[in-house]
Amino acid sequence: MAMLSGKWALVTGATAGLGLAVAESLAAAGANLVLHDLVAPAEAADRLKSRFGVDAISIAVDLSKRAAIEAMMSDLLARLGGVDILINNAVVRHFAPVEDFSPEKWDEALAVNLSAPFHLVRLALPAMKRRSFGRIINMGSIYSTRAVAERIDYVTTKTAIIGMTRAIAVELAETNITCNALCPG
Repeated sequence: MAMLSGKWALVTGATAGLGLAVAESLAAAGANLVLHDLVAPAEAADRLKSRFGVDAISIAVDLSKRAAIEAMMSDLLARLGGVDILINNAVVRHFAPVEDFSPEKWDEALAVNLSAPFHLVRLALPAMKRRSFGRIINMGSIYSTRAVAERIDYVTTKTAIIGMTRAIAVELAETNITCNALCPG
C-alpha cells in the first residue's frame, strides 16, 4: 500500500514545472490529486490517473479572487470532505524597476503569491483538524532570503511566505498537522 493512499492533495499551479513534478511525486506515493491552475489541467489529471492509478480532479480558479478560492474550497469540502495535503505553489512574477512597477501588478502578486496561500490554509485547516492529519507546504524560493533587482513583487512575497509558514507552524505545533516551506533555487 502506498504511503499516501486515500489522502487528497491540492496542488496549486499544477499545469507544468514544479507544480506538476510535485503532483507526480504525490501520485507516486498514492495520493489522490486536485490539480489547480488558471486553466484546468485536465490532460495532466488524466495522465496521472492512468500512470499511477489515483483519482485526479482538475480545477481552474483565479487565485487573485478570494471569492473564487472560497468557492473552490467549499466545493472540495462538499466533494471530498476537504484536503489532507495542501501545496501552495501557484505564483505570478513581474519584472520592472520599483519606480516603474505597476500598482495593479503589485496587487496581483500580493493576492496570488501571499493572500491565496493564507486563504487556502485558513479554509483547509478545519477539515485537517477534524481528521487530526494535515500537511501544508508553502513554496518559497531562493529569493525568500535574498534579493534581486527588478523583482520587487516576487522577492517581497516569497520573503513573506516564510514568515507566514513560521507563524502557522507554531500555531499547529501540538497537532498532527505540519506546515513547512520549500525554497527551491
